[in-house]
Amino acid sequence: MTDPASYRPRPTRLGHLVLKVRDIDRSLAFYTEVMGLEVSDWIDHQMVFLRAGQDHHDLALLQLPPGHSDAPEGHYPAVEHFSYRLETLEELEKVAAMLTARGVPIDRGIGRHGPGENTFLVFRDPDGNNVEFYTDMTQIDAEHPYAPSVWDGKKLATFDQWKLERFLVPPPARIQALLDKDGEA
Repeated sequence: MTDPASYRPRPTRLGHLVLKVRDIDRSLAFYTEVMGLEVSDWIDHQMVFLRAGQDHHDLALLQLPPGHSDAPEGHYPAVEHFSYRLETLEELEKVAAMLTARGVPIDRGIGRHGPGENTFLVFRDPDGNNVEFYTDMTQIDAEHPYAPSVWDGKKLATFDQWKLERFLVPPPARIQALLDKDGEA
């Protein structure tokens, strides 16, 4: 059997970016009115998924918690994660085995999000940045129309349709809090 640590991923393109924003409505207006992006979905009023092309999202905006003020000169809002597309779930699983074998910290996954229905595996680079590999993003075009909806951020299926069954690490604290509160969100 081949050593999992020797596996080399084959991403096909840069996928999407998730930005943390101070005012989601102001940022949404900028990205729709100035940049021309279209809304695909929301999670509550905390996260909005936007697209320029056929992918369900190539940019998502994540509302920062209350109390974040304007950034001092020279400081910028943070990136939550950026992603690269893989062709298959099988490759995503090989990447997970490689990361584990190399001791690369996995942050969340393997899972399947509600909005966009993409699979995901998020891990940390040497500087602590979240990097994601994903597969199977919902495609939206004239032959596959799509009506935006609002997903409930308190439902586990919004975060992971597989209900953490394929997760390699404990879920993020906010997801664990939902599980602790409701047994199964």
